[in-house]
Amino acid sequence: MAGNSTVHLQRGDALLQVRDLVKTYASRGRRRVQALSQVSFDLARGETLGVVGESGSGKSTLARAVLALPAPDSGAVQFDGQPVFEATGAALRSLRQRMQMVFQDPMSSLNPAHRVHEIVEMPLIVAGGLSAAQRRETVMATLATVGLDGEVVGQRRPYELSGGQCQRVSLARALVLRPELLVCDEPVSALDVSVQAQVLNQLEDAKAAYSLTMLFISHDLGVVRGISDRVMVMYLGKVCEIAPTDALYSAPRHPYTATLLASVPTLTPSRRTERPELPRGETPSPLDMPSGCRFRTRCPRADPRCTAEEPLIAPAQGRPDHFVACHHPLPDLPVAIATQTGLLT
Repeated sequence: MAGNSTVHLQRGDALLQVRDLVKTYASRGRRRVQALSQVSFDLARGETLGVVGESGSGKSTLARAVLALPAPDSGAVQFDGQPVFEATGAALRSLRQRMQMVFQDPMSSLNPAHRVHEIVEMPLIVAGGLSAAQRRETVMATLATVGLDGEVVGQRRPYELSGGQCQRVSLARALVLRPELLVCDEPVSALDVSVQAQVLNQLEDAKAAYSLTMLFISHDLGVVRGISDRVMVMYLGKVCEIAPTDALYSAPRHPYTATLLASVPTLTPSRRTERPELPRGETPSPLDMPSGCRFRTRCPRADPRCTAEEPLIAPAQGRPDHFVACHHPLPDLPVAIATQTGLLT
């Protein structure tokens, strides 16, 4: 999304501004894997932006790049007006206290040798400024916020907890510094459905309690729909579509978004309709990206223009808050997709 395409995405109330992020990884034979390619978006204060896409679309890379874990190859991120990638040392540590992350696998992100109260307290120790008594009080209050009894679980180690409890500990560790931005990278993907609902409710409660802004990454379209104010769809490191949640789920404009929604299974016969024409072939290798539109090799609407010219993201016709990067966006057909996917009542 280069050039003037970013102008359309600017929001005056943005807490987080991401511009033209590029991230590649070294591969064999001096080749580079393109994980992110000129990704731009704004995240408004108090908003939850959901990020969806297939495995390999760049979602997790985006989460880490925003927090400079590590910094991308190029591009810029501003948090509350402060350039993230220009900050170093103490300034970067101070900035990161206001931006925290919940990782995908709670078991691998928690130190198995430490007890729960030590895990949650560690960010307070690093930040400094509080006495031991104040840190303990803050830890207990934060654990209570995520539905855990600090007196009961505080002395346990991660392997003594269930997956849902471990993810709550991860959430408590992220919240203990009272951040303004919470980046959630597939926070419920490793959990059972019933436990997912509990953790998502805790996230919603934490957002209200701490006035959080959230970047929520998931491959589960149902989860994203339930928690997000807007949704951003990614494919092979590019942004395909950004729109308010209801608008995107009821009337997607990008063929790839429609394909994702059509793939969601439903057990309700009345919501099963004829599927739209599905993509052809396999996802291209990130080592050898197609020219023009990256989805063109699988898109039934592709034509020579899609091969020669990369589409820039722009407002969809008639919807100034709905953005799509496609030369031939889909028409506004809310009933067909909404009924088929079963995600809308």
